[in-house]
Amino acid sequence: MSGSALPYHLRPHKAVDRRLFIDLLTRFERWRPLHQYAYISMGAYPLEDHKMVHRVLGLKRLLAFDYDEDIVNRQKFNRPISTCKCVQATSGEVVQDFDAILKDNGIDDAAGVIVWLDYTDPNKIHLQLREFETLIDKLAVGDVVRVTVNAHFSEYADPVVPGQPRPLRTERQQQTFVKLQRRIADYLPSTASAADMTEEGLPLLLAHAFGVAVHNAFQPTSNTTFKPLSITRYADGLQMLTITGTIVQRKDERELVKALDLKNWPFASKDWKKIHHLVVPALTLRERLFLERELGGRADRIVKKLGFSSTADVSIRDFLKSYKDYYRFYPTLLSADI
Repeated sequence: MSGSALPYHLRPHKAVDRRLFIDLLTRFERWRPLHQYAYISMGAYPLEDHKMVHRVLGLKRLLAFDYDEDIVNRQKFNRPISTCKCVQATSGEVVQDFDAILKDNGIDDAAGVIVWLDYTDPNKIHLQLREFETLIDKLAVGDVVRVTVNAHFSEYADPVVPGQPRPLRTERQQQTFVKLQRRIADYLPSTASAADMTEEGLPLLLAHAFGVAVHNAFQPTSNTTFKPLSITRYADGLQMLTITGTIVQRKDERELVKALDLKNWPFASKDWKKIHHLVVPALTLRERLFLERELGGRADRIVKKLGFSSTADVSIRDFLKSYKDYYRFYPTLLSADI
């Protein structure tokens, strides 16, 4: 089962990443008040992010979209407030007719916009880069954009044919790189190479591809640019890359960083190279409470007290390196008989 097909309660990494996004937006309010902003996102059928931006930030101008009519109908049923609009449209249609869609849904009076383009199909990465470039070119200073793309190596590589000799690692990397070159074409960073075709290297290459899109939309001589604020990668089955940033006057970049206190926020990205890897194993409530109590201790001692060193394919030692930074955002999922 792919990450995008997993039920929401089985996607703890995405849940943590979403909560980090909300935390970043609360910091952003030190720079710009958000209560009069409009929030536009695919949202999927549960509209979890729409619920959170309304509950935490008080936003009432909400718009959800999807190309699938059945999903849109479920969105309408699950919308958190009556002013949440749900429309059937592709991401390309939303980007292309952005101002008209805001007007048609009565949210064109918003003080600014927060847009999340949540993609899953690696075969359309060039289209996704172009839509991102087109969108940021249309937006104003203070608008926030978040984009998620598939960054799973095997999704970009040719499948290994059963019964056929398995290609050498370097050979498969080269084949995948040639394939990626064709896919992203003019967005390929000048420094990219076949050596980037790894679990860690591919998200970095894709992040720099979005940097190329930013360069296309905002020439170095322009007064404004897109400033990345946080870049993360995580895997609920498939590895995903998420970039969040804002349109800002170049002269105000330092003031923005200072206002959001990004130097003291562990998930800040000062450039396209800083990508935070979220490692979120499935924990029982008892395990989680124990780890939070022991966070200040040495990893080897904590593992010894636990009595096990990994959960599925996640090393407890690796997990503890970052858990202290995001344990507040770890979801608690409890069963209930209703």
